[in-house]
Amino acid sequence: MLKNRKSGILLHISSLPSKHGIGDLGEQAYHFIDKLEQMGQVYWQILPTNEPNDSNSPYDTSSAFAQNPMFISLDLLLADGLLDNSDLNHTIDLNSPKIDFNRLKKWKFPLLLKAAIAFQKKFKHKQNDDFKAFCEMNEYWLNSYAAYKVLKDKNNDLPWFEWDNDLKCFNGKAIERVLQYEVEELEIIKIIQYFFNKQWHSLKNYANEKNISLIGDLPIYISHDSADVWANQQLFKLDDDGNMIVKSGCPPDYFMEEGQVWGHPIYNWQIHEEDNYSWWISRLSFLTSTVDLVRFDHFNGILKYWEIPVKHENGINGKWSNGPGKQFIDALYDNIPRLKILAEDLGELSNEVIELRSFKNIPGMKVFQFDYENISKNEKENKVLFTGTHDNDTLIGWYDKELKDPFRNGKINFKSSELRQIIDNNSKNIHLEIIRYCMETEYPLVIIPLQDLIGLESDCRMNEPGTLNDANWSWKYNLDDLNDSLVHTMKSITHNSGRA
Repeated sequence: MLKNRKSGILLHISSLPSKHGIGDLGEQAYHFIDKLEQMGQVYWQILPTNEPNDSNSPYDTSSAFAQNPMFISLDLLLADGLLDNSDLNHTIDLNSPKIDFNRLKKWKFPLLLKAAIAFQKKFKHKQNDDFKAFCEMNEYWLNSYAAYKVLKDKNNDLPWFEWDNDLKCFNGKAIERVLQYEVEELEIIKIIQYFFNKQWHSLKNYANEKNISLIGDLPIYISHDSADVWANQQLFKLDDDGNMIVKSGCPPDYFMEEGQVWGHPIYNWQIHEEDNYSWWISRLSFLTSTVDLVRFDHFNGILKYWEIPVKHENGINGKWSNGPGKQFIDALYDNIPRLKILAEDLGELSNEVIELRSFKNIPGMKVFQFDYENISKNEKENKVLFTGTHDNDTLIGWYDKELKDPFRNGKINFKSSELRQIIDNNSKNIHLEIIRYCMETEYPLVIIPLQDLIGLESDCRMNEPGTLNDANWSWKYNLDDLNDSLVHTMKSITHNSGRA
């Protein structure tokens, strides 16, 4: 699927520079696309843009479709006449190096609400055709999402499976009875999603005009407390009260003797199959309308997955269950002609997973930090090479901890003598030397987290798996970090490695 040798940068929307507390779809996003073009990059990879739950993790979201309102540009709403200049005068400090999610939401959401109400008033007596078309095109998820958001607010933010029986079992008449006086509130939820949609597609068009393709991210699982699970309970392994029977996780291994509990509901694949995977087809169709290539998280779970009885607190007593496999991939590709998948197939790689990828020529993933000693320049694999992912330490942080000690790295058997020399030299630009080496390999695509390109340390990593803290997902880059000198350096590396 991937032709020629190209490269790109991994940077989530939230990590763009911003004077309003979090990266958004405004000026700095366009500026970053310009920088990508100047560096000779052709891919911009992002994390999931769905609306997150309280953990602020883009992999723990309230909807598989609805997008994160915090990414909406207030400056663009101001330009549309929906906000006033005075609205953007901060009375609190939002220009810190890290995102303060609690402070941000308390300040920004009322402004989004104000803009949505202004939009309502502006079109009170005349139809906005663009908004109407958006609602009609997305009716299959937008109505239930709006209902979920309003009902969650009316139920003191309790998860849907703790609501009254008629509401939690998605009883249409009961929901209609409760929401009959909430017409304006429902529309406001939809308007905010419309704001995101409008700004996103303008940005995507700009990127594509610059020959920059967007790589999106599809988490295989979705949160229990989400609009999708509430509205489609039959598609998940739940009891009659909407509670999980089993939950997601992974088995014990060398690194985690008790395994891991991720805590998502498990799909009822038999029902999905009987429905010809229509929910999945809708989900992937929606995502492929917003990005050019989809990173399919935990691709291995399509073949088999670990399910854990809900009462257990670790992964020891789980069991392997079979996923839908080839027929699922068939259904996706048969119904979504523009679908392009990148498989996140890290971990223990079975022959069955390799065959499943080969079936549609789907590229897999290789991470330098996990497999550096085996990476040589002349190997040809249908894989995308990452210096690191959102779950890795930064390249500098990793090197300092794992390889800087000569005694330690002296025991490593490198496949490449050139890479051995790079590691031994320990230059002040070791991150750029490693990036150059990766770029000169035969892998069809190389992706570099921006932190690795800049040469930032561990305090700038995006996420530390297995931890819950304010640092996760909060990093933003500074405008000065991506200066003209670094842009020129990356352009030279890209050109000299034949990836321009």
